[in-house]
Amino acid sequence: MPPQLCLGTVQFGLPYGITNTTGQVAEEEVRQILQLAAQEGIELLDTAQAYGEAESVLGRTMSEGHAFRLISKLPAQSQPFFTDEDPLGWEDAFHRSCVRLGQPCLEALLLHSSADLRKPGGQHLQQWLLSLRERDLVRRLGVSIYTADDLVGVPPELMDLVQLPLSLYDQRLLADGTIAQLRTQGCEIHARSLYLQGLLLKPAAAWPVWASSESRLHHLNLEQLAADRGFSLLDCALGFARAQKDIEAVVLGLCTQRELQELFRSWERKSPWEEGELKAWILQDADIVEPRRWPV
Repeated sequence: MPPQLCLGTVQFGLPYGITNTTGQVAEEEVRQILQLAAQEGIELLDTAQAYGEAESVLGRTMSEGHAFRLISKLPAQSQPFFTDEDPLGWEDAFHRSCVRLGQPCLEALLLHSSADLRKPGGQHLQQWLLSLRERDLVRRLGVSIYTADDLVGVPPELMDLVQLPLSLYDQRLLADGTIAQLRTQGCEIHARSLYLQGLLLKPAAAWPVWASSESRLHHLNLEQLAADRGFSLLDCALGFARAQKDIEAVVLGLCTQRELQELFRSWERKSPWEEGELKAWILQDADIVEPRRWPV
């Protein structure tokens, strides 16, 4: 079975994405996107306390009686250590998330920074998270990571779900065995950054000036392959995603109903990829596949 689609909502609360030219999505457009998503069977919504107004916008625009299951994230914590008083603040932040979303409980709560668990007093954070699941306030716990190193020190009981970057150009966590290892441990995986914030869907001619000539050529070759086979860059990106059998869901953000309709059409198309081709498209350029390294 291919992964299921999970609607990312960062654009609902912030003007997010290197190729986003429209800014934060208007609230009425969000309402229409959610209605269409529900009609097409999308069940999962991914949001975070750090996504600006996203939680509040979702709370105002999800229809009454909706069947969405919501995933949110606790922001990276600024304090260098934790005490037994910190759970009071986390509890308050969690309940404010639920109020904004209009939900009594969440599908999952993830840590935006697993490094918080490694701080002095990290046991207070771990115990508080476990209490959420014990009290049926969340069904699953997990972490959002960038690299395999982010999993160091994360106890298995906090890894019901791991969200990680994965795309046609960024297959590092496939190649190093991280994804396979997580699955053997019973952890579900949600893949994000499938479009590299939209960069993978743009022609090389429209890439930012700081992109290397080698990476531009790599992308030009993908454009040529897609054209030769009668597919779009979107088809190539989603064809890669559908081939990932160890992934529960792919998190995809968008700004308009039209983009969501295009997503559904492409998701149902025959894959542009032939057996054994995908590894050849790994892009060995950390300055492209790691958005944290992009110039501001």
